[in-house]
Amino acid sequence: MEEKTLIGQHEWLDRFVGELKKRSAGRAVRSLRRLLDLKRTYPPEAFEKALVQALRYGLYDLSRIEQIILSQVAGDFFTIEEDQEP
Repeated sequence: MEEKTLIGQHEWLDRFVGELKKRSAGRAVRSLRRLLDLKRTYPPEAFEKALVQALRYGLYDLSRIEQIILSQVAGDFFTIEEDQEP
């Protein structure tokens, strides 16, 4: 089910899903669920940039990919206001 939801939208996503399945045990259900969760959680632009970069470097560790996504959206999702001295 997760694979059907992910594939057929973008060539880069299809390639990533295929490579992720090759590197995962069994049918890669757990990895595909995590990937789908990342896709649903983060902005599409950041998700795409991270996966294209991961494909370029052969990176398929989803925790590291999430770190890449977070580094791209840190200012958008998490606005940190510093206390200003009076």
